[in-house]
Parts: sequence; C-alpha cells; structure tokens
Amino acid sequence: MKNKNIFSSFDKANTEKLINRRMALLTIAQAGLFSVLGARLAYLQIYKHDDYSSLSDDNRTTHRLLAPLRGNIIDISGKILATNTENYQALVVLEETGNIYDALIAFNTILPEKKINIRKILETAKKSSKFKPIKLIEDLTWEEFSKLNANAHRLQGIYPSVGYKRYYPGKEANAHLVGYVSSLSENETYNNPFSKLANAKSGKIGVEKSNNLNLRGQIGSKRLEINAFGREIRELNRVESKQGQDIQLTIDSSLQQFCYEQLDGLSGSITVTNIHTGEYLALASAPAFDPNKFYSGISHDDWNFLTSSMYKPLINKAISNHYPPGSTIKPLVALAALESGYDPNKKINCDGSYEIKDTSTEKGIKSFHCWKKKGHGLMNMKEAIQRSCDVYFYTLAREIGINKIAEVCKRFGLGEKVFNDFVEELSGTVPNKEWKKRELGYNWMIGETLVAGIGQGYFLATPAQLSLATAQLVNGGKKITPKIIYKADDSKNKSTNVKYLAKSTHLEFLKECMNVATNEQGGTSYRSRLTGKYQFAGKTGTSQVRRISETEREEGIIKNKDLEWSKRDHGIFIGYGPVSEPKFSISVLIEHGGSGSGAAAPIAKDVMNFIFNNKIDIKRIVTSDA
Repeated sequence: MKNKNIFSSFDKANTEKLINRRMALLTIAQAGLFSVLGARLAYLQIYKHDDYSSLSDDNRTTHRLLAPLRGNIIDISGKILATNTENYQALVVLEETGNIYDALIAFNTILPEKKINIRKILETAKKSSKFKPIKLIEDLTWEEFSKLNANAHRLQGIYPSVGYKRYYPGKEANAHLVGYVSSLSENETYNNPFSKLANAKSGKIGVEKSNNLNLRGQIGSKRLEINAFGREIRELNRVESKQGQDIQLTIDSSLQQFCYEQLDGLSGSITVTNIHTGEYLALASAPAFDPNKFYSGISHDDWNFLTSSMYKPLINKAISNHYPPGSTIKPLVALAALESGYDPNKKINCDGSYEIKDTSTEKGIKSFHCWKKKGHGLMNMKEAIQRSCDVYFYTLAREIGINKIAEVCKRFGLGEKVFNDFVEELSGTVPNKEWKKRELGYNWMIGETLVAGIGQGYFLATPAQLSLATAQLVNGGKKITPKIIYKADDSKNKSTNVKYLAKSTHLEFLKECMNVATNEQGGTSYRSRLTGKYQFAGKTGTSQVRRISETEREEGIIKNKDLEWSKRDHGIFIGYGPVSEPKFSISVLIEHGGSGSGAAAPIAKDVMNFIFNNKIDIKRIVTSDA
C-alpha cells in the first residue's frame, strides 16, 4: 500500500507540471495572436485610416476611368487636321443609383429642354455592366453643365463629366484622307480596354483607322470617395491617362484645300506627289462629307443621303475606287515597246480603225476604232503620244504582247496598293495571260491585248497609282517609296543603293513626248498649257465606261454631254512639273467627265499654277530629298 501511494504522488506531480507547461505555451500563443491582431488593427485604424474611413454607413468609394486625349493629326507644316475640343456631358453608373428611372426623371426635370430618351437609355442599361458609365447626353453648354453640378444631390448615380470630342477643322476637304471616329462596333468591344469607357470611339477610315492604336493613347483611372447621394467627396488617388501619339502627314493642307475646291460640284480626285521623296502632298476626293457629324452619331437623313447618292461621297476616289486608266497608260506601253527594241521613229498609218480576224462575227473580222473617226494618218511614237492615237497603240500592243505591257506596268506600281496604311485601298488590276486563266478560267484573246494597249479592258488603276507611276517615269526612273505619314528620320536613313526602273534615255524621250502633248499645238492638253515662268506637261486619258455599238458608230457617235451622267466616260490626266526641272507629279480623275482634255487637264493646270505661284515652297519640298 505504501508503495502505491508513493507512485500516485509522483504521477500527480508530473501531471501538474505537464498541465502548467501546456498552459504556458497556450498563454504565449494567445499573446502572440493578440499581438498580431493588435498590430493589424493598428495598421488598419491608423496607417490605412484615410482609405477605410470612407467605408462608413453613409460613404463609399468608386472608380472612374479617365479617357485619354486622342493624338492630333497634323499636316507637313504642323497645321491641325484633327484635334480634340472640350465636351460637357452627363453619365450614369448603374451601381451608384438606387432607381435609374427616378434618376432619369429627375434629370429631365432639371434640364427639361434636353428631353433625354428615357426608354432608350433603360434599354441600353439592361445590356450594360453595372460599373460601366452610360452616356446620357453630351455637348452641354457651360450653363447646363453648371446646373447639373448644382443639383447633383438630386441625381443619384448621374454625374456631370468633362470629356473631349474629335474636331476636324478642314471638314470635307480632308474627310477621306484623315477619316473620322465613331462609337465602337460590336466586333471592336472584345478584348478592347476602351470598351469600358462611356464614350469609347475608334477610327473608322483613313488615318484615324490605320493609326488608331497609336492615336488613342492609354486609359487612366481615379478612385473617389462619394456620399450616399453619389456626390464626390474627395479624390483618393489617380493614375493619369496618357495622350495618344500625334501623327504628322506629308500632306500640305493648303494644297489639299485648293484641290478639293477645284472638285466642287464634281465627282473625282486629285493627287499630287513629290517625285523625289514619294511624299503625297495632296490626296483629295469629292464629293465628301463632314467628319464632325459622325462623332455623336450621324442623323438618319444624313446617313441615307451619303449611302444613296450616286456620287458615292463615302468613297475615297483617290485610293478606294479604281478605273480603266485609258490613254494615260500609253507612256508605259511605249516604254515596254522601247525596251523590246521598237523603233520610235517608225511610222504607222492610222485610218481610224484596226482590224483583226474574228470568225465569231458575221463579217469574219473585228474592228477596233481610234477616237478620231477618220484617223491621224502616219504617226511615229512621239506624235502618237502627243495626239493620243489609238491605232498606233493597238499596233504596238499586238507586236510586244500583253505580258511585256503588264510587266512594265507592275514595275511602275500599277496593280498593287500604293500605301500600307489604309484598309479601304484597292490594288487595281494589271491583266496578263496567267491572270485571266487564274481568275476567269479562260485563255487570253488577241483583241484583249489591243484594248489593253489603250488602257481599257481588264485594266484597273487608282488615281494614286497613276500619280506614283508618273513620278517614277519623270524622276529618272528612280524607284520611290510612297508615303502619306511623315517621318523625320526617313531622309537620314535613305539607302545609297537606289533602284532604277528603266533606262534614262527611254525616260527622257517619254518626258519629251508628254511635253509636246501639252505644250505644242496638236497635243491633247494644249489648250490647258501654262505660259508663265513654269510649265507643266502630261497625258490625257478618256476612260470608257460602256461599249459603243456598231449601230451607234454608223449613225454617228453620241457625244458624252448628251448622255446621262452615269454613262459618260471618265476624264483623266497625268502630268508633271515644272518641265525644266520636274518636282511634282499629278493625277486628276473626273468621274463621267467626258474626256481627259475637256474635264481633267484644265483642273491640272489650275493646281499646277497654284503650286508654282502660291502656297507651296518648292525649294522646301525638294530639299527634303537632299
């Protein structure tokens, strides 16, 4: 028994020690836990007091996205073509309003003259995220904006905001080139951070679209403390938005404006190119539209007019429409002949038509006619270009073949886009035997070679391509890279390995051919010549839009002016100047203008005269190539 008591006392002592150790450890753990909690509480209550004190019963925080200013678009001298102006507006955030319907009613009470469409806004709200601001109205006056601010306590979830809207001072003159911005399309909202903005816009055509990512900038944000009524108490922090990049064009806005004015009442385009640098100084298209109307949403009446007009004012005629080049292609066909060894002094007789065998016709022959019904008589190459003899070029085309003609035309830039900047640009068509078999599934016919020799048939080119081809014909054959976006480093990084497209002797001859076509009597553009200090030269073209039937020829060809507008031929002119020291090339296209000599050449004269004597500093432009 005695031993048993001894062991019981021993066990009891050990148990008490174990309990005491455990209690000590638990006490230490509790102390540590309370220390951590105390430190965290102190951090939250003292260090983070300013941030979290706003989360009281009557106050909370919210975030606002800060839209960046869109970059400016400027011309070669820094003149603004597209910029931003202040835009006072009202936005609503669904998660900040108790009852959006009541808030909208209150808004209409404060600004009854605005009469916002409540039903339309409610429909938009159903499709929108609760945190995304919805635009109620914009273009508020300062008085209206101030009135909203003064009544913010009555507009739970609605708040005034100062934004910016796109502004185009040149309006129609630069519309196709610069483009416009409008609301994001449904396809643009995916993976686009700008879709979270209440008034998100993107470029739709022209430079605005092609440079949209650079122009739009980076979104910023701010965190605000607001009270239960949605009134801003204070700004807690801010990350500034970053303005988009400015884009400088090679365009001279004074020349661009002048070109557009020459197209008043017409449908067509004028392009002017620096033949040494490849910079386009003008790229005008008419009729056009006011790009400012698209920012807030163009009206149904305006949109219906733009889309239904037979003059197609939404189409950039310089790059987004292509046309048979007509006789403006004759210098390139002549170059193909010279490179094939053809003697330019060889005389060919033009009696008004060129015939080939064709068993599918009743007479077994098919006739191809010259524009001059009774013919030009004996013609050499220079005379044929001067007077634009079709029979001469039918003969030339048949002797050298379509593949050689196509090769030269492609070498000088036809058949491919001029710029890499515009998705709306067309590439045109330079046909040959392989092309027809691939695209149409048929073999090439000899008659198709003849009409290709005068720029008809399957041939299609844009006015911008014609200006580029002319530039390379008259600059000594130097291949140039066409530009519409100005880059200051371009002149510093020029390669010394210049590529020449043709023999200088051939090109000098063709320059002289175009010179006599304009500046010597008998030339198709002689009536449009300049006689001052500077002269220009060029080649007219008449681009047929319909086939003239044999019956019409027998009864007498109907004049273009007697036809309805859409059935008249297009008038084209390509040229260069000054003749003594070429610096500029030009293309003028007048849709359904009737003829190049009557419609396009006189406009080219006025534009060249403006360049030589008015707003364009010739020395400044040319020395950019030095």
